[in-house]
Amino acid sequence: MKTVLVPLDGSTHATAALPVARVLAELEDASLRILHVGQPFLPPREFFDTLGLMPEDVQGLVLDQATGPPAESIVRLARHWRSVLIVLCTHTRQTKPRRVLGSVAEQVLLGAPCPVVLVHPERGRRPWAVRRIVLPHDGMPTTAAALGPAMELAQHSGAELNVLHVPTPDVPTEPDAVTAPQYLDQPQHEWPLWEREFLEQTLGLSKRPPSVRTRPVLRRGAPGAEILRFARECEGDLIVLAWHGSLEPGRARIMRQILRETPCPVLALRAEEHAGHGGGTAATWPARDRSSSEQTPPDAIPEGGHPP
Repeated sequence: MKTVLVPLDGSTHATAALPVARVLAELEDASLRILHVGQPFLPPREFFDTLGLMPEDVQGLVLDQATGPPAESIVRLARHWRSVLIVLCTHTRQTKPRRVLGSVAEQVLLGAPCPVVLVHPERGRRPWAVRRIVLPHDGMPTTAAALGPAMELAQHSGAELNVLHVPTPDVPTEPDAVTAPQYLDQPQHEWPLWEREFLEQTLGLSKRPPSVRTRPVLRRGAPGAEILRFARECEGDLIVLAWHGSLEPGRARIMRQILRETPCPVLALRAEEHAGHGGGTAATWPARDRSSSEQTPPDAIPEGGHPP
């Protein structure tokens, strides 16, 4: 059975990932697997009591425990169990880390064998649903790697997919990039044409299912700030980002800003370059159907369209 992995360190902060993970596990038809890394090993009842979880919170969960370096153990077991998602909090201490993420969350994000969903612990354990997805798209084919997974998630959840484009002065360096209208102050002249081109050249590549409600949105300003502002305005439930595996200063500046200030969970999809004719980019995403030969037996311990 496919699994969604939720690492918990024994702090109540970490449990903010549970409502998000439960919904995503249901959408992926996967089991929800809790992993506690540390000493001592605790009986399941004692462990959940320590976290203040009620019976309804733990219904259907599988608890595993492991020892060793936390991030290393999480990544290793996610790979061993072929987890389709890892859902964890950006940090679990009372104070925010100096860096964008806590040390464990950052190491897991960098080494994860599957997509990672990051949740701010401040959201607590209140219910969560996927109604509006925000997909930032700069028009580059590499960014389009997140389109397929975002479309699939929107299809299974019934969510509206908002594809947000914030043009920058940088000259596109990738072939087949879709640029924004030249005269943003005259949307009546440029916007309809750009919207059609954007849908055809960008969204069309992902074979958008007819049932998916897709809304292209054009904004002006600093990309990171506009993405965050739009996510708040539309009350987005999830931001989907394609990235190339680095959080170092000078790289992934927008992603680091979003992770630091996001008003909702963030799904980080690692874009992978594919060699071959024409190159291309795709984001890793859970395969919905796996043959039984690929499974590892569980070994659990009991706005809408117009620029402003």
